[in-house]
Amino acid sequence: MTHDREIGAENRETLGDEPTQAKSSLGAGQSFLSIGHWIVNSYKAVAILTLNTLILLVCLELAATVVAKIWKEPKPAGDEEAPRAHVSYYASQAWAEQYWKEFSLSRPQLYRPYVLWRRAPFKGNFVNVNRDGIRLTPGADCSANSYKVFAFGGSTMWGTGAPDWGTIPAYLQANLTALLHEPVCVMNFGESAFVSTQGIIQLILELRSGNVPNLVIFYDGVNDTYAAYQSGRPTHQNFDQIAAKLQKGESPPPSFIAWIESSNSFHLLKRLVAELRQKPSNSKALLTYKTMGIDTGPLSDAVVEKYINNYKIMHVLAREYSFQALFFWQPFITVGDKSLTGEEQEMKRGIDPALIELYGSVYRRVQQVTEKYEDLYYMAKVFDEYEPLVWIDIAHVTPEGNRLIAQKMVRVIMDRHPQ
Repeated sequence: MTHDREIGAENRETLGDEPTQAKSSLGAGQSFLSIGHWIVNSYKAVAILTLNTLILLVCLELAATVVAKIWKEPKPAGDEEAPRAHVSYYASQAWAEQYWKEFSLSRPQLYRPYVLWRRAPFKGNFVNVNRDGIRLTPGADCSANSYKVFAFGGSTMWGTGAPDWGTIPAYLQANLTALLHEPVCVMNFGESAFVSTQGIIQLILELRSGNVPNLVIFYDGVNDTYAAYQSGRPTHQNFDQIAAKLQKGESPPPSFIAWIESSNSFHLLKRLVAELRQKPSNSKALLTYKTMGIDTGPLSDAVVEKYINNYKIMHVLAREYSFQALFFWQPFITVGDKSLTGEEQEMKRGIDPALIELYGSVYRRVQQVTEKYEDLYYMAKVFDEYEPLVWIDIAHVTPEGNRLIAQKMVRVIMDRHPQ
């Protein structure tokens, strides 16, 4: 019996372990099941949250698109809303409104090797730019036997304020065609904000490609001086901004970030922040050579020295490639003895005194050195005898002003190079 009891006890102990193990297995299964339910529920929650977020973003983007269409952005200076588009001269010109619209649309620029920028191709009724960024010169006959004239300069040569037919190159084309009685091809290499050095580089590129002119005309001065006013050194315009972009060394943003930045929602938010941060224009001093503590005299000397060096370089090229070169120092509203109209006087009053001082200083130095260089012509007094309004801003003139400038250039061309 004792033995049986021991066996029974042993059996009971052994059998007693089976419910405990079953309970343990059941608990583990319930734990795994609970984890599975938690994962499923979490996935559902994340999916619903993601879906709601996407729906919200789509609705926000649609709303931002509608707002962007209604809330027009301020248009850049220089387009049809700029003051120069509303001077009295344009009120009587039937083409003016369409021209300024096309001018605004033609302003986008593309990167160009060595010269940094040029306008993108554009086709309109009054503004036409080819794939090389060269503005159309009506009537140009650019056949193999044509007398080729290359015209270089900034926006004044390009023709801001004038249709294709009213630019300096267009009037040169008409006048030279009438005088030479042979095919004439005037090419307008002018570009907004270009300084004389960029014109030199552009010509070198043309010569290197085998495109050699008979005559080269440089029409500069305003931009060379203004670039020095901006940065305190004789260089191209917007030097600090361009240098900052290159020196940041930033890599392109990831595609997702780029997509966000391209959205109307991001654009609208950016505009709202800009509006909130906007301060009166006089709350921040304009950075100029004066605010940098740079003296007007030495800076003026540097501007003129670089310009004269460009003159000398050009004449070395002219001898090597057998073309003629003429340099014209362009007029500016504060220089010369023109009797300014009321509108022109208002334009002059809005100029920074430091800018007036620098222009006066540079122009005096250029006038003094013209006697030393036979192919340098000082044109700052070209409007002295002209009483009607000619300035549309402090540097650009009406098509009639361009006609007078071209007329003066042709006289110089025929006097200095009658052949």
